[in-house]
Amino acid sequence: MNSTTQLQKDLFRRFASKEMTKLTLSQYYTAGRHLLKHRNSDSDAGFSAFQLTANFLYRELPVRIGQTATGLKQNPSPYNIRQIPQFRTLLDDYVDDLSHLVDRTPPPTTPDANEKFVDTLRSLKRKYRANMWTLSQGLRELSTAINVNDPTIVPDFLRTDTLVQRGNSVPHYLSSTMAYPDLSAPMAYLAPSGKMEMTDPSTWSVSAGPTLVNDGGGGGVRDPRLLTPQQWTPNRVCSEFCDEATCRNPRLWFSDGTQRCAENQTRRFFDWLYSMNLGTQLLIEDHVAIHDYGHNLVQIIQPLDIANRAAHDASAICQRHYGFASPVIKVIAPTPGVTTTYVPHYLYSMLFQLLKNALRATIEHHQGQPFPVIKLVMSSGDEDVTFKISDEGGGVPLSQVDAIWSYLKTTKDVGEVGQTQKTVVRNSALSSITFMNRASDMPLFGAGDGLPMARQIARYFGGDLDLVSMEGVGTDVYLHLSRSRNVAEHTPDLCTLLESSFPTISTASSASSSSSSSAAI
Repeated sequence: MNSTTQLQKDLFRRFASKEMTKLTLSQYYTAGRHLLKHRNSDSDAGFSAFQLTANFLYRELPVRIGQTATGLKQNPSPYNIRQIPQFRTLLDDYVDDLSHLVDRTPPPTTPDANEKFVDTLRSLKRKYRANMWTLSQGLRELSTAINVNDPTIVPDFLRTDTLVQRGNSVPHYLSSTMAYPDLSAPMAYLAPSGKMEMTDPSTWSVSAGPTLVNDGGGGGVRDPRLLTPQQWTPNRVCSEFCDEATCRNPRLWFSDGTQRCAENQTRRFFDWLYSMNLGTQLLIEDHVAIHDYGHNLVQIIQPLDIANRAAHDASAICQRHYGFASPVIKVIAPTPGVTTTYVPHYLYSMLFQLLKNALRATIEHHQGQPFPVIKLVMSSGDEDVTFKISDEGGGVPLSQVDAIWSYLKTTKDVGEVGQTQKTVVRNSALSSITFMNRASDMPLFGAGDGLPMARQIARYFGGDLDLVSMEGVGTDVYLHLSRSRNVAEHTPDLCTLLESSFPTISTASSASSSSSSSAAI
């Protein structure tokens, strides 16, 4: 191991082990107003105000970047994502970002040093825009690898072609009670070694039962209740790797129980990764926006104004995509003047994504004009500002609702999105300066991870995004914003994420990939 690699490892251990400081909208807003007040001041008060925030960022950003890189390196998903070039690029970028901040950027203790620190933030801001696109591209590659059963990425116990070769049927059937999985069906289980393995209970011998019962004639027979090996722990396949507290939910075992467990764990990992990028990007962009443009990102907003703009822009790109007038979006607001504290472009990006989905579903379901009206209803309560988007786009079956929130299922191949449109998406992803100004130039669809990412944005400061669908009719989507300014950033701690991860998979492919990446941070 060379000295450079050791220094990098020591650097990551130093910051990844620290606890990140989770901020609230109130803290963002108050600090932003204070900086704006002193932005144009030539006195020491102006520098002192920015130095206070800059010193905090100088300490906080390495912690967040270090944890993000560590999580990506540790990879708590069951798939070997380090074999995907985009994820390796992300990890390399995080290594470079951390080194740039710590080794090549002096503490902002003087006006000149503060300007150098802001230059570093400007560079990081540009990179984090591109990171979101790189992450989306990596998810596409991962989805493709899973679909084709790539042995370098998909572990043996999750590859459907391997199960078929073994003579095992892929589906996992329910028991007659509709509560517990049928223990006679082949499935993955957690062995005492902590590794996932495939097993077929029908091949177990009678001798597996360790206890004899008297048959009444002086002999003994094996107790059929004890034919299951002692290491068999079917409940842990669900409870360890899924959101559900127990495995009694029969939906988990309908056709792809083990695969569903793996996908849920993967979704939790990418939820965490997106939220870490979201929080780091907000810290960077907020400081740069105040310093360079004289406005802060967290503001007191009128949500209805943003909703109207999102509706207008979504209709514009829909009309451009299909070549005819889009369905009408009717905005309904019983309390139009309500205000709340939020990040304007976060709200815009969520509504914009949801309205694009509703427009597309309506047009493709009805196959001709006149189209039914899409309703966007805004309601304000004591705790929440809620939006409901109702369409008559045919809805989705109940069995496919969970797949809507998956990062591993996309609506369009990336090749179907034009190069110019891809450039716009990559350069303006979640950028507070350009996103709202250039969103009408974006494609109608193609990013693929819009809904799960929108839900992460909603949840980041205490809100949520939910969906209710009626197959054959349409879908109602509910977007909730918390009106509380004191909800801290919502992202799991790194240790919590890693503790709930899949055990290490021992396969030939993963062993080779581990050795090739052993020198990585």
